[in-house]
Amino acid sequence: MSVPLNRFPQSLRLRSAGQFQKVFAARCSAADGTLVLFAVPNELPHCRLGLSVSKKIGNAVVRNRWKRLIREAFRKSQSELPGGLDLVVIPQRNVDVRTVKHLEQSLKNLAEKIVNRTARKTPTVLLTRPEHQMEPMKSQLEALGFLVLLQPTIDILSPESWQETDEAIQKLQQGEFDWLIFSSSNGVRFFFDRIEETADDRRQTAAEGERIVPIAVVGSGTDVALYKRIGRHADVVPENFTAEGVAEALLPEAKQGKRFLHLRASRGRDVLKRILTEAGGVVAEITVYRSEDRLHADPQIMDLMRSGKIDFVTVTSSAIAGSLVKMFGELLRQTSLISISPITSKTLCDLGFPPQREACEASLAGILDVLQKRSTG
Repeated sequence: MSVPLNRFPQSLRLRSAGQFQKVFAARCSAADGTLVLFAVPNELPHCRLGLSVSKKIGNAVVRNRWKRLIREAFRKSQSELPGGLDLVVIPQRNVDVRTVKHLEQSLKNLAEKIVNRTARKTPTVLLTRPEHQMEPMKSQLEALGFLVLLQPTIDILSPESWQETDEAIQKLQQGEFDWLIFSSSNGVRFFFDRIEETADDRRQTAAEGERIVPIAVVGSGTDVALYKRIGRHADVVPENFTAEGVAEALLPEAKQGKRFLHLRASRGRDVLKRILTEAGGVVAEITVYRSEDRLHADPQIMDLMRSGKIDFVTVTSSAIAGSLVKMFGELLRQTSLISISPITSKTLCDLGFPPQREACEASLAGILDVLQKRSTG
């Protein structure tokens, strides 16, 4: 359908809230550094356009200019866009208003990417956790019909020195701590590995102290790891799977001046120690493992990312978010980032790569739920 010069007829516009909702409900999107494009088939021989330009983009003058330029770019590229799609275009935040020619190319590239993606029967997802943490998520996604690719973005290593950990284990055995706190399943693994390595009786599965000291964990995944390792569940698993959630659950204990041993990674936020200390608790934080960025992606994964053939990328921590951006940079705009939590989402936003979706629950089950809905939606 050709469009008369300098006209944007109503037949080419999405006008009702229901039409916009239908496009968003399809959960089919693509993005680059300028625009985010959502699309759904409309059973018409031509495309229709809807615009979503929020106040976050700028003042009224900036928003109106974006709208004019996108409409003109749509009008001029109409004959080159794939027919039969309802499109909703959203400008990226913190981007200068671009030229019509730039927007034309962006619209055509993103529409083509969506058509190619929907034509593939098997959605592709890239998992980015360390190798030993890929299961069972890999198997679950494959059972749902995903093509699963693996690209660890960080390596999990022993601390450079075990001195602090060994001293903490000795104090724990002597009853100098009232609580253990684990922020991750890696912390569980490294801490109890070290206990077994240094135990006088290698048949011991745990030191005497932690059998009676209550344990708090950041989330359900860490609780599962704890149970598999020592045969007991945590005494505290917060509803909100964050450091803030653990701290809130332990505030009554902190107010009584209880002593906490927090087993953590070499990098991460200090919010838990700060909150508990301010409440009156005594917190010792010990690094029981290091996370280091991987500098280079597998060449095959990099080629797939460049060609836009990876539909989804999981981002399950702020450390992974940072490493992922270093590894792929602007190529991440060719895929949909799925964040595990608001904290990880904020890290991605601060780095300039806002996620397309965020898990409702900060867990791998939450990530799995998002991917399942997006692949079937």
